[in-house]
Amino acid sequence: MMIFHIMLKAIKLTLRDKGYFLYMLIFPLALILVLGSVLQDSFSNDVKLDKMTIEYVVQKESPLGKGFEQFAKDASGKQITFKEAKSAKAGKSAVENGDAVGFVAVADDLTVTTNSPSAIEMSVLNGYLDQFTAQYQLASTIVKVDKTQASVLQNPPKPSDTAVHIEKQASGNKISAFEYYAVAMIAMVMMFGINSGINVFREEKVRHTDVRLFIAPIKKSTAIIGNFLGAIFMQVVALLLLMVVSNLFFGVSWGPYVAVIFVIYFSLLFLSVALGMAVDVFSNGNPAATGAASILVQVFAFLGGAYFPTGDGLMSKLSPIGWVRIGVRDVMYNQDVAAAVIPIATNLLITAVLVVMMSLWIRRKEVY
Repeated sequence: MMIFHIMLKAIKLTLRDKGYFLYMLIFPLALILVLGSVLQDSFSNDVKLDKMTIEYVVQKESPLGKGFEQFAKDASGKQITFKEAKSAKAGKSAVENGDAVGFVAVADDLTVTTNSPSAIEMSVLNGYLDQFTAQYQLASTIVKVDKTQASVLQNPPKPSDTAVHIEKQASGNKISAFEYYAVAMIAMVMMFGINSGINVFREEKVRHTDVRLFIAPIKKSTAIIGNFLGAIFMQVVALLLLMVVSNLFFGVSWGPYVAVIFVIYFSLLFLSVALGMAVDVFSNGNPAATGAASILVQVFAFLGGAYFPTGDGLMSKLSPIGWVRIGVRDVMYNQDVAAAVIPIATNLLITAVLVVMMSLWIRRKEVY
């Protein structure tokens, strides 16, 4: 029963703290709104390809040159336009000035000049040139077999205007900017539990009520558990509010496995609070620990992709925010419940190690 009294006392102290409402609710919602609005185009599912211009010059009379001229006329369409340049210098200048994606010089072979085109533009350019090369080689082979078909070199088969298709890899993570930052920001807020963990006994010491608490006829473990549960409770309230608000105002659909997602975040909350308590215990209540913990949270946020996407590579996996973000995303969009096992198990394992280390450390001291 005494545990619940101490827990209630911790809850009341948290509700009096204006910083709780600022950092746990207002700050993440504001970041979701701002970053989601500014970067929403970066998460668009549509790949838009502007019309491309490729200039060319036939520098030598040859079957290759005549074949390319015919190919250029037939290939020009909605996606790409082949334009004959006045000279090689003029064609290269057009590429340098950004008026053309590439310049093709046709002599005994094809020489292509580009100026840092995008990956999509380069893919389209390579696709058309590969198509011409394949058609010309086929026509040359036909002529070697049957010389009466020599006209094929000057009139290769007409390429399809839709010969180049842009496809997206089939996956379940068709995620919008608001959805991405809602997932990442809630993970970061759960990581803010490190401050709650530091303050489990910090506020008692600041108010000089820690001595009175420990001389009371209760076990030291009772006081620790009561304050721990109080910190956890307020973090859970913030988690529920953020998930509900992000669903109502930002259109984030948590999917059919919302309970699994909640458990993933909850495990991160346990980790962060335990980490905060460990920092306070091992630093002997040094006030500088709060600043160090805040820096640590920002490092985790940077590595984990809270402010900008960092993918699923090693960088994200070095941060609790990163591995939680990846797990929540896979559960939400791929309905892969098994993806929740790794973040939950990792968080709980680290939490258990921290709790054991704190217990051993506290036993060596006469008072906390």
